[in-house]
Amino acid sequence: MIERGKVVGFSRIYDLSGRDWGIYDRAARFFWHSVVEQRSFATGGHGDVEHFFPKNEFAKHLDSAKTMETCCTHNMLRLTRSLYARDPRAAYFDYYERALLNGILASQDPASGMNTYFQATRPGYVRLYHTPFESFWCCTGSGMENHARYGESIYAHDDEALYVNLFMPSTLQWRERGLTVTQETRFPDEDTVTLRFACEKPQRLKLRIRHPSWCDTLRTTWNSRGTSRSRDPGSYHEIPGERIRTGDVLEIRLPMKPWLEPLPNSPEQGALMFGPLVLAARLGTAGLTPGAQLIVNERESGQMLNYAVPIPAWTQPLALLPGALVRDAGETLAFTASGFANNETVKFAPWFRLTNERYNLYWQRSASP
Repeated sequence: MIERGKVVGFSRIYDLSGRDWGIYDRAARFFWHSVVEQRSFATGGHGDVEHFFPKNEFAKHLDSAKTMETCCTHNMLRLTRSLYARDPRAAYFDYYERALLNGILASQDPASGMNTYFQATRPGYVRLYHTPFESFWCCTGSGMENHARYGESIYAHDDEALYVNLFMPSTLQWRERGLTVTQETRFPDEDTVTLRFACEKPQRLKLRIRHPSWCDTLRTTWNSRGTSRSRDPGSYHEIPGERIRTGDVLEIRLPMKPWLEPLPNSPEQGALMFGPLVLAARLGTAGLTPGAQLIVNERESGQMLNYAVPIPAWTQPLALLPGALVRDAGETLAFTASGFANNETVKFAPWFRLTNERYNLYWQRSASP
């Protein structure tokens, strides 16, 4: 956690130095690429027991209850936002979205408001949260800040364009332009986003919509008529120079599908994804009682609430797992997968929603029992 905070400082030094200290910018960018591209779990979290480990040893750490410290994800979001401010690449927000919707959204118990320290990759384990008064971890303090992240980076702009980086219900009031943009969506439970515009006077404005790396084809429709498509995931889809008036509407479609995210340097293991979301197997609540997940000492993570939960065995090639997933009926994301050993079916849901349930995140092909 400390190392990541220092790198956020490197980026800030570069911002304040009059660009004379380029080594700090290079160090910050090198660190970001190293962590995001080589040292992160599917959720955007990383590390074990507050430390990095050799990047070819991810598989050795999956049984740990002390992976993915929340503060680490917190500081990576801060670094990502800092780097993006001077180099607005869509890749930065591909990571930001992943870490926000998985790591940060999963970090709080919505019933108690308490936050996680570690987010365990251990099969069959649960998330643990601090107490209201007896514990105050570093991740408690950053946890209080974390949930402001949802609103602070949805939009950005330069002199000619408005960037839409995140897909969340929100209202942007751009006072200098006399422009209001309202985003309506149930994403990620639905794949449609609607932007509604209101302005004091008509004006020309380019729109740059992030085309996420997980989406094959993005489609936009302007005022129910003009349709455009982007087939360039990981970029910005530009809608150039529209003359915007009050009442104009832009609809964005972001089709999602299941896919596998390989464990770094261990391609025989992978996490099941749907769009930007990590899906976890729902393994029930055996051994859990109300309040048992609130703990005082985070260093005792993994020493309590252990239970011999059977982990379903996938005995087919791992590449076939996404195709076994069928979405359940209903307004929120939920799935059922068949084809596990002994004809077992397994329920899946977005990991951030499994607040008080046991889960499994990573899969590999297992021998038949």
